[in-house]
Amino acid sequence: MNPACKQYSTDIIGLKRPTALDKLFDSIPKPKGAVPEFGLPKWKVMPLESKIPMVPGPEGVYNFTRRKLGEELWISTPDAEFNLSDPYGYEIQWTYDSLHDKHLLPHFSKPNIIRHLIKSGFVTKNLDAKCSLKDYNMYRRYLRRLHCDSIKKELNRRTKQSIEERAILYAQEQAEKEVKRLRERERLMELRKSAIMQRKMAEKMKLQKQKEKQRKIDERLQALAQKKKETQQMRYIKSKAHAEIIQQKQMAATDIRRQKIIQTLLEWNRKERIRKKMREMRLAHEQEEKRKIVELKWEERLEFQKKQIEKEQFLLQCIEDQRSKFIDAYQEKVDRETERMKRLFEDVKMYIRCYLARHLPGSRERICCEKYFDDDEDETSFVESDKKDAAKLIKQDKVRKFLLSVIKTANYIINKKQY
Repeated sequence: MNPACKQYSTDIIGLKRPTALDKLFDSIPKPKGAVPEFGLPKWKVMPLESKIPMVPGPEGVYNFTRRKLGEELWISTPDAEFNLSDPYGYEIQWTYDSLHDKHLLPHFSKPNIIRHLIKSGFVTKNLDAKCSLKDYNMYRRYLRRLHCDSIKKELNRRTKQSIEERAILYAQEQAEKEVKRLRERERLMELRKSAIMQRKMAEKMKLQKQKEKQRKIDERLQALAQKKKETQQMRYIKSKAHAEIIQQKQMAATDIRRQKIIQTLLEWNRKERIRKKMREMRLAHEQEEKRKIVELKWEERLEFQKKQIEKEQFLLQCIEDQRSKFIDAYQEKVDRETERMKRLFEDVKMYIRCYLARHLPGSRERICCEKYFDDDEDETSFVESDKKDAAKLIKQDKVRKFLLSVIKTANYIINKKQY
């Protein structure tokens, strides 16, 4: 392992390694606008299925935009497939945005309208229509669907090419299966349509019942409202007469309290102006402190993510170096073991040939291996020991089976190491 990589051994274990499927996704170009040209560095490498988080930053450092002013958002490609994965629009909400209406483009192209939109904060100086974080993440879902369609087309193309290369003889069988699958799909579509019609009829009947019930409730409420109105009129007449008597008594006391209230209100207004002035000064000071803290955190987060991306690239390079060294070592070990088993197999064959030459009927008892011709005394002792061992094995009638099993085992081990 590279010495510089040892200190990141723990990070290497937790690092997500790119798979073959990830490399395929990266090889297919993403739709226009999928990679944001603003914000933090990790937003540019973040997959489309991930949402952009709400990160506080200095005012004006980034703006969420989807397309230019007057350009359509939801555009389908001419070769797109019919997608039934989200028939009720739970995954993507196809909302209307007047800033992206192509029919309003002549109106938005007027200079005074453009200046008003820029001043109001609806568009940027490059005429990019601004949007909220929620709308931008929803638009990323739409781009992810387009990207998935491209990936699906590429996978289908590779699959078809592989099938044509390997399965020419089974083309007729695949065609019959495809016909059965289409018939089954048509049958399921018919069943689904019938189920939808039944559900619509049930909803229609339920809606009629609800309307009838609501009508009865409205009639009852109208009757109660009329009765309540009459009761209130009677109470109003009685209370008006009583209020006139009380009003005469209160008018005398009102003049006395009025002077006191005026003085009190003037004092309150003076104190309230002082309090508002102090509060505005305090809020301005807190706002300035908060802005400085947000800018400092933004710079720290920006620097940290840049270092994190460089670190991940370095760790991936370390993993590739480790893998190549491990493969070389493993291949060297396999070669050594293969050579050793080949030598062992040659010794076994030589031993069997010598043994058969010495002990089969009509053969002479001698040593036929050149490696044993150096010393005569060793030869004599080896012959005598072989005679004793052969006599025992012949009595048990297992010599031939034993030797055949040794040869089969040696062949199996050599073939296994080679593969």
